[in-house]
Amino acid sequence: NTRREILKRMKPHHEAGRSCVLLHIRDHDPKGVFITGYLKKNLQDVGNLQGVQWDAEPVEVIRAGLTRQQIDSLGLVWIDNLIAGSGKDLADPKHLDHNKPYVQNYIKDHGCRKVEANALVGNIPEAIKLLEGHIFMFIPEDWPAEHAARLKPHREAAKAALAKLLGGSS
Repeated sequence: NTRREILKRMKPHHEAGRSCVLLHIRDHDPKGVFITGYLKKNLQDVGNLQGVQWDAEPVEVIRAGLTRQQIDSLGLVWIDNLIAGSGKDLADPKHLDHNKPYVQNYIKDHGCRKVEANALVGNIPEAIKLLEGHIFMFIPEDWPAEHAARLKPHREAAKAALAKLLGGSS
């Protein structure tokens, strides 16, 4: 369970006083938009499972993509249907979920169209900027280089110890 593993990784960070943020990227369609809002409750439910035992209330869930603004600014292509993975169309009044509020609200706001998250691969540099923009809201841009510098002596010591165990020189 991916969410369970996420919580198991977050729990010690929360206990150490750090903020826990989950950046969420999904398709821009009725289910994708709905899931972002539902994810916090789902994480709390998962947090009660054996092996986690942590109330995920402190976790902040942020929809990092896709948003309508991102779709417009990146010029992503809309798909003119609401056909789900099941092959059934949420825009069809006969679909079991068609009249659910999350579907109707989506149709009212966006029409019977969607954008798949994999549309981001059409503009990799802009997709990277988009993701980095969210990441750098929480960690400084120089963190990867600073972290690598802090790890360097430990990596060198590990290499030397390994070389010694294998009978070679460092």
